Amino acid sequence: MKQTQEKGITLMALVIMVIILLILTSIGVTSGTTAIKTSQYTQFKNELKILQTKVNELNQENKTEIGRLITQEEKNSLEKQDISDIIYKAKSDEEKIKIQQGFRYCNQESIKNELNLESIKREYLINVEYRYIIYYKGYEYNNKTIYMINQLDNSIYNVEYQENNSATGSFEVQYTTEGNKWKIEIVNINYDGNIDNWNVRYKHIDDEKWKETNNLNFYVTKKGKYSIEVKHGNDINLGIKTLII
Repeated sequence: MKQTQEKGITLMALVIMVIILLILTSIGVTSGTTAIKTSQYTQFKNELKILQTKVNELNQENKTEIGRLITQEEKNSLEKQDISDIIYKAKSDEEKIKIQQGFRYCNQESIKNELNLESIKREYLINVEYRYIIYYKGYEYNNKTIYMINQLDNSIYNVEYQENNSATGSFEVQYTTEGNKWKIEIVNINYDGNIDNWNVRYKHIDDEKWKETNNLNFYVTKKGKYSIEVKHGNDINLGIKTLII
């Protein structure tokens, strides 16, 4: 009788031990899977941060011709709500078209060859002028699809860059006559920031649409009243001046 009890106790102990081992194994597998997912997410975030730094540099240098033009399918991906709510926020229809047309497709090879970044493993849609970087396929993490750095748990990274530059400033405008045309010049730009290139928009009082140039000197062929605006991207605007020729 005693021997039977001992065998029963030994069998019960074995069953309990197996159950404990199964539980510990399950915990170990779960922890390992979580660690892998966290590591992969960290790598994705680092990619976005590295690319953001590079795109900020290209923006300063006005180097927008990277990668290739995007396809219609890639254009359609910009309409995903999580993306469009960020890139098109408070933008006019005209600006939306401009933003869309400014995107370029960059795969791992073009990023390595053109941007000198070897650690990037994914393909992105990049708009240098507006400093947008989009992983249009989306990265799934914690039941959320992430496309842009703005969606990360800490999106201060891009905000810090923007705060290095003031949002406003001032400039003066003058003109000289050269035969039957007039040369308009943007001079005495007063700006507390790191911008080397500016976008100039100008419009004659009789015109309906604005014209644009990246040169601080440009020619017009009509006399009259001109409105002239100097800006950089969508965040920095030095205001509008009036010039009468």
